[in-house]
Amino acid sequence: MDIRGLTPALRRPIVFTVIEKMLDIEASDSLVVICDHEPAGLGYQIELRKETKGHFEFFYDQRLDGAWVALIRRRV
Repeated sequence: MDIRGLTPALRRPIVFTVIEKMLDIEASDSLVVICDHEPAGLGYQIELRKETKGHFEFFYDQRLDGAWVALIRRRV
């Protein structure tokens, strides 16, 4: 999911809608999020929220083109 073109106020709500839906349907898939800034805060927020705490692993890295890529993987 490339969120770079979205309004900043919509980015996290959209990501959280998707990962909460992953929980609802018991999906074991992963979500890749591409953004224009370091996404460490997103991972921190995933671990803080009651609905998502402990359900996902979060990894991120910066690509050579400067974009940041986060992997949100469902723990099974």
